[in-house]
Amino acid sequence: MSRIKFFGVRGSIPVCNEQFQKFGGNTTCILLEGPKRTVILDAGTGIRELGKEMAQDPHLGIDRPCFLAFSHFHWDHIQGLPFFIPAYDSRRTFTISAIGSRASRQGLAKHL
Repeated sequence: MSRIKFFGVRGSIPVCNEQFQKFGGNTTCILLEGPKRTVILDAGTGIRELGKEMAQDPHLGIDRPCFLAFSHFHWDHIQGLPFFIPAYDSRRTFTISAIGSRASRQGLAKHL
């Protein structure tokens, strides 16, 4: 099965009220899932809900690779990372990288 799911698409500030129930109010987080690997693009507040869903998958990050790629390091693209439940599961492994400019790739450890 392959799918793309948007867990967050908001700008700098997450919002929570009735007018955002249909489309959500979380900051950037996109899931790209294929039969052999999973890619998460950015770790905005949407990664919290993604983490809850992924915690139910016993294969993710264990026998099916999972990659977390950051487009850049603005706050709205990283603020959900501490709340990503699967990252605290010692059985799982994630490959973390930055996409984009060489400066972004070189600054990964500094920013996180």
